[in-house]
Amino acid sequence: MQNKCLVCLSDKFETAKKYPGLRICGICGFLTTEALMSDKELSALYGESYFHGNEYSDYTRDKEAIQRNFTNRLKILGQYTNNQHKKIFEIGCAYGFFLDIAQHKFHEASGVDISADAIKYATYSLNLNASVGNYLEMNIPPYDICCMWDTIEHLRDPNKFIEKISLEISQDGLLAITTGDIGSLNARFRGRKWRQIHPPTHLHYFCIATLEKLLNRFGFDVVHVCHPSNLINISTAMYITLVIQRNKEKLYRSFKRISGSLSNFCLPVNLGDIMYVIAQKKRIQGCS
Repeated sequence: MQNKCLVCLSDKFETAKKYPGLRICGICGFLTTEALMSDKELSALYGESYFHGNEYSDYTRDKEAIQRNFTNRLKILGQYTNNQHKKIFEIGCAYGFFLDIAQHKFHEASGVDISADAIKYATYSLNLNASVGNYLEMNIPPYDICCMWDTIEHLRDPNKFIEKISLEISQDGLLAITTGDIGSLNARFRGRKWRQIHPPTHLHYFCIATLEKLLNRFGFDVVHVCHPSNLINISTAMYITLVIQRNKEKLYRSFKRISGSLSNFCLPVNLGDIMYVIAQKKRIQGCS
C-alpha cells in the first residue's frame, strides 16, 4: 500500500468514498489503488492475452486506427520540436506501432516494454529498435524526446519513471504523455463506473493538476494540454462494451455476424476524458 503520495509526498491518504478500492490524497487529490502489484505480477499481466482478448479484441488488427491516432499525436508534438530534437524514446512501446511511424521523422527512434510478446513483434515483424525490460533498471542512451502513450497509469512507480527521464533527457527535452483525466466532466459524472477505472492494469489516476504537479517536481514545465479525439475500430468498441465491460460474448459474436465488414470501419471518439500533456525540461540557469 502506498504510504506517501507520489505527487506531493503527503501522508494524508484516505479511502476514496466515491471510488471503492482507491485511495485519495487529502492534500492534492491524487488517486491510486489500495494494493499495488510486484514487478513480477505486472509483467504477467501483459502477455499475449492482454493484447488479444483481455484488454483488446485484437491489437494487431487495429494497427491502422492506432497508427492514425499516433500520427495526430506526432503532429501536435511537432509544434514544440526543433532541429535539436533528434532522438525519440518510447516507454511502453507495445508492438511498436508508434515507433514504426516515428522512425521516419527522427534520426533515432527506440523503445522499451515489459511485454516480451509485444517486443517480439516490434523487433521481428517491424524491425524496430525495441527492447524488453523495466526502464528503471536499464541504461538508455541519451534522448531528446520521451513518449508514454497510455502508459503512466500502468506503472507501479510513475514518479520514479519521471525522475529517471528528467535525469536522462537532453536539455530542453520534451516529455509527451497521454492518460485518463479523472478530473474531466465525463469521469466525474461516471464516478466509480468511469471506463478508465479498472485495476489491476490501471493503478493510478491523474487529473491535469496532479500530473502537472508531478512533472514540475522533477523539473518539467507543462507547455501543452488537450483532450484529443481518437479513432476506434467499431468492432473493438463493441468488444470493449459487450465483452470486457458486460461479459456478453454471445451478443458480441451476434453483432459481428450481423454487421459483417461494417464492423471494421473506424469512428472518431472523444469523451473529453483522455488528456494529452507535453512538458519540457526546465532550462538550467546559465545553460545555452
